[in-house]
Amino acid sequence: CTIGAMNSLLTRGLRRQSVRDGGDWHTLLTSAVRGEWPAPEASQQTLEAERGLGIGGKPYYFYVLRAVDGYGFVVFVLSEVENVAWPAHARGATPFDSGGLWWGKVATRPELDKAGRGVFFQDQDVPLVDWRAAFEQYVHTHYGAINDYLKGRAPESESQPPTGVTTIKGQPNTAQAWTWELRIPHSMIPGRVRLRAVYMDAEDRDDYINWLWDRDSPLTDHESSQIRRWVENNVIVPKPGETAVQAANDEIALEIANG
Repeated sequence: CTIGAMNSLLTRGLRRQSVRDGGDWHTLLTSAVRGEWPAPEASQQTLEAERGLGIGGKPYYFYVLRAVDGYGFVVFVLSEVENVAWPAHARGATPFDSGGLWWGKVATRPELDKAGRGVFFQDQDVPLVDWRAAFEQYVHTHYGAINDYLKGRAPESESQPPTGVTTIKGQPNTAQAWTWELRIPHSMIPGRVRLRAVYMDAEDRDDYINWLWDRDSPLTDHESSQIRRWVENNVIVPKPGETAVQAANDEIALEIANG
């Protein structure tokens, strides 16, 4: 299965903790539906990681072809579109979670200090214009089939990058350590990603619909009606006993299988 046969689906999950800390997921969802993503409000941890790794542009963070546990309060599934070409200089794809690397949650062999993590990150960071080809090569090198990546299984092999450092493919790492991350600077979002579906439980879906019609909502009645129709067609409620992450990953796997 080549990357050309895959839909380049991306996910972005929200943590319930971020909502408790004041994040307004209603506004984010509304903007995403309208294709008008606001500038992200990064946490202090994220800002420190970005400074340490040299990441600029106030990026949005996405995972490639998988949602991950821990970011499952609301799960956005998007597709990359090619209405606008990537700038040749822009980097933004790594075969691991960049914040996890910076904070030592992605274990490497050998173990690295923060200076070493910065060097390793720069070595692994792929230009956005090349990310699909790099991801395809990674899957061919490390997995017998794309389905193994989709299921979050550990890579079968570890290639030796020029730095001589590898991410550990088993414990103490989890699938987040080998799930590809795509970072898109806020200014590059327009014309490059499209929201396909949103996964959330029924209670949160109903809460969002009520918010649309709240008297304090910034939307007009016409706008609320348009978004309500989008929600009815594109918000997916997981089955009983299933999480939003599981539902999103199952649907992505099905779409890839049907190619």
